[in-house]
This record gives sequence, structure tokens and C-alpha cells, in this order.
Amino acid sequence: MNVMNNKTIYIVDDDEDDRMLVREALEDVIGPAKIIEAIDGRNLLDLLLQRKQSSELELILLDINMPRMNGLETLAHIRANHEVEHIPIIMFSTSSDQKLINSAYKIGVNAFVKKPVSIADYSYMAESVNVCFLNSYPSSNHEIPVAKTSRTRSVLVVEDHSDHWELMKFALKQSMPQATVIRLNDSESTIKFLGTGWQQTSSPPQLVLMDLYLPTRQKGLDLLEKIRLLLSEHGLSTVPVIIFSNSDHQDDIKACYQRQANAYMVKPFDLNDSISYFKTLNQFIWDNYTAPENSKP
Repeated sequence: MNVMNNKTIYIVDDDEDDRMLVREALEDVIGPAKIIEAIDGRNLLDLLLQRKQSSELELILLDINMPRMNGLETLAHIRANHEVEHIPIIMFSTSSDQKLINSAYKIGVNAFVKKPVSIADYSYMAESVNVCFLNSYPSSNHEIPVAKTSRTRSVLVVEDHSDHWELMKFALKQSMPQATVIRLNDSESTIKFLGTGWQQTSSPPQLVLMDLYLPTRQKGLDLLEKIRLLLSEHGLSTVPVIIFSNSDHQDDIKACYQRQANAYMVKPFDLNDSISYFKTLNQFIWDNYTAPENSKP
């Protein structure tokens, strides 16, 4: 089930075969979408300048090693342009160089992902992108792979709606059984926890899931900015912060990305969908999301 059908995806890679594999995987999983290919960073920036403002969801899949303008240079140009700074960017690379990864997050990448090496990996990447960045529910015909890691994780959930929390708690338990989940229900307790409270726990949060309307949009946006500031102050600036909201309004999505949310996911209404949703998120974060050293356990 797609929450929003108007989607534009930019595939930026100087390797024609790689672009083809990404496009085919996306078309198989996502269905109707506008997919635009660019051969390097300069080509992408030219295309972005020509785009018209719309209510479409947009996403950039960006290779890091390209001629003329590489991925990091392209990322910096986009984040410095107010017209396009909100577009989420996933960077692909075969490199595991920690300095390179840290640089990408410092500039403002949403996720740094290891480049797929098999058709199955491309398909799974497309499913993860579909769920975590394009506001779609997991496809029924794509099986979610078994987790590649079983390390205990710490998840902070900021949710003020008790019924929604019970649903999330059950889904998280089913999809992330070894994770320690801490729930807070307002801005004040969240700011206190991220200020000093987490130091009393076994480990800092390695993932933050938060609702946007707490209970108002502005309170949620203000808290998102504060969370980013507090995480940065404690050397945890690369901990992923994911908005999990009932709203699929483009203005809400854009505002969250402008405030450095890593991803924006729309809440499903069915319990089974919730479990599949969190399983996909779990896989993407822990298996495909290459996080810098300061956000690892």
C-alpha cells in the first residue's frame, strides 16, 4: 500500500550497469515512480535546478566515487541550497573507510549504505528504501530477510499516545526482540533523558523513534531540533532519528528533513503491518545502515 504515489527518485552513478540494477530493483518493488538518472554530481545539480516545485516525495541515491563532482561534494552543494536541502540522500559506496563515513554524516547524508553486490541485495535495498524513505508499507511479495546481527540494541521511543505506544511496543518486541526499548511521552522527559538520564542506563540510545505531533506539530519539530543538539553535544550526532507519524503531509515530511531527521515513516493502521514495518526498519538500520564509530555499541 502506497501512502503517496507521486515519487521522484534520482539515481546518481557514473557506472551505467549500476544505475540499471538500481532502477530495475526500484521499479520491481516500488511500482509507478519517476526515476531520473544522472551520471555525476554536476549532472544531478543541473537536473535539480530544472525541477519544478511539487508535492512529490523525492529521494536521491548517490554514489560517492564519481568524476567531475564526487558524492561528498554533491552532498555539500545540496545541503547548502535552501530549495533542495530537504531532499533525503542515501549515499552508496564500496568503501568502509570510517573517515569517509563520518564526513558524509557531518555534511548531512541521511544514510550511508554499502553498495549491493547481488540481485537479491539490490531487491532488499529497494524494499528498505521504499519503506523507510518513500512512505510505503512493506510489499507482501517481498520476504524480509533474517537479521544478520543479534547484538542487543537500545531504542528510544518518544510517543505521547498510549494506544499507539502499546502497538509500537508489541511490534518492536516482535521485530527487535533483543533491543532495550525506553519510552518517553513528552518533550520535557525526553530532553532530561538525553541531557543526563541516558548515562544511568547500560548504553546510549542507538536509534530514536519519535512521533511528530507531541501533541502539536511545532512541539514535535522543536523537540527534533533539541534532540539533534543534545545528541551532538554527547558525541552521538550520528544516531539515527526517525519520525514515525500518522501524517503523510508533504509539508510535515519536508520540515522534518530540514531539521535533520534521518527518515520519515508513516504509521500503519494494522498490527501485522506494524510488525513488518519495524522488521524492515530493523534490517535497514542494523544491516544496511553504516553508522560511524561514535554511534556503535
